[in-house]
Amino acid sequence: MVDTAILNWTLANILALVVIMIRVGPLIFLMPVIGSQSVPPQAKVLFTLMTSLVLLPVVPVTAANLPTTAIGLTIFVGKEMLFVAILALFAKLVFAAVESAGQMVAMQMGFSMAGVMDPQHGTQIAIIGFFWHMIAALLFLSVNGHHLFFRTLVETFTWVRPGGLSITQASYEGIIHGVGHMFVLAVKIMAPAGAVLFFSDVAMGILAKVSPQIPVMLVAMPMKIAIGFIFIGLSLDLFMPLMIQNFDMLGRLLPKLAIGLGG
Repeated sequence: MVDTAILNWTLANILALVVIMIRVGPLIFLMPVIGSQSVPPQAKVLFTLMTSLVLLPVVPVTAANLPTTAIGLTIFVGKEMLFVAILALFAKLVFAAVESAGQMVAMQMGFSMAGVMDPQHGTQIAIIGFFWHMIAALLFLSVNGHHLFFRTLVETFTWVRPGGLSITQASYEGIIHGVGHMFVLAVKIMAPAGAVLFFSDVAMGILAKVSPQIPVMLVAMPMKIAIGFIFIGLSLDLFMPLMIQNFDMLGRLLPKLAIGLGG
């Protein structure tokens, strides 16, 4: 016969594993790069199970954290999903700034109709935004940004007990500040190419008034494309340190946000 103590130990650990997976699973599916739609869902599920098994003997989680009623379980799952969604959204703001900057520059270059598929969200974005997004993703992995997520994930079980989400005024202010910083970052990324393209439009307008015989519309489009690509390439020396700086800042702010969501 199976020893009842072994049976109870097994059931207790399975329930604890379920508690961990409820928090780990949504984060794997929502975090940047790894959570992109180009990664197969089966791989994400297996990665969630593997990560949860590794964390099982490490994090302070027991079967008692799991509610026993259907309503309580629904609220519990909802709080856990909202918690990790806020953390993932806060990190994705950096990538959203990159895509917004690329969209604005592409519109100035005349590439607003030329889009490619974004592997992160499965939607169509401007080709310049796709280029900057790929560089940002490579930089995110090169500075171990994914390690930041998993380190914060392990520590959240100490800071925020399972189902203990508490959104305070400081949490709202932190999220709003992050959204505001996204727009500032987008302007910083697009500033070199955007400023030159703007002044080229001004120059073409003056040239059209001074010499109406010149076919400005025929000259302006290829010239703006060439100028845009030249200054996008030159601005990479500024783009990469700027992104590394923001990923480093994300590493400092993400744990603070997680602690604030614990009440």
